[in-house]
Amino acid sequence: MTLQDGFFIIDKPQGITSFGVIARLRKIFNVRKIGHAGTLDPLATGILVVAVGKATKQLKNYVGLDKEYEAEMKFGWVSDTDDSTGKLVERECKVFSIEQLEKVLMSFVGDIEQIPPQFSALKVAGQRAYKLARKGQKVELKPRKVHIYTLELLDFSWPFARIRVSCSTGTYIRALIRDIGSHIGCGAVMTALRRTKVGEYTLDQAVSLDKVDNGFIYSVIDI
Repeated sequence: MTLQDGFFIIDKPQGITSFGVIARLRKIFNVRKIGHAGTLDPLATGILVVAVGKATKQLKNYVGLDKEYEAEMKFGWVSDTDDSTGKLVERECKVFSIEQLEKVLMSFVGDIEQIPPQFSALKVAGQRAYKLARKGQKVELKPRKVHIYTLELLDFSWPFARIRVSCSTGTYIRALIRDIGSHIGCGAVMTALRRTKVGEYTLDQAVSLDKVDNGFIYSVIDI
């Protein structure tokens, strides 16, 4: 395996799109054929599986892998993007206990029907949903089945909570948080997200973009 032909695990930083990561790596590697398996929003950080050269033909084998995330949510707010980057609207919120929150979380474990966020890359009538949403058009997205393997409460300090989610591919964590907030009765938005696992690959195997910029690059997946 050479630098021009293989897989890499990148720890995506906040504030850059997945496409932006690929654009930077394309310049560093000086290659045309490069892609990733599984988009992360600019707000999100963590594992991005990147393929270079011949390895891009195998990306489909990684797109469908299960994922694990750690996320932060803020109660008492909703937004058009389901996260803190959108147009925020405050909601009145009744006090609830940690036990009530854990009960709500448990209700999402297993097969669930999830409506994707309007600001998503899914296509509607041939156009990306987020492009239509940005124009102020109402986007009708059909619910789809996803699977939540585990949903663990890591911390709760009003109005914030942190959770760890293990889920099937195609799960939108900000939509999950939106629905958790709806069930608890006061709304919630995602304020942070970190992808910690893709299949069997973890952050221990990842390299930061800064290190890549400084010439420190290594492969962790055989092809």
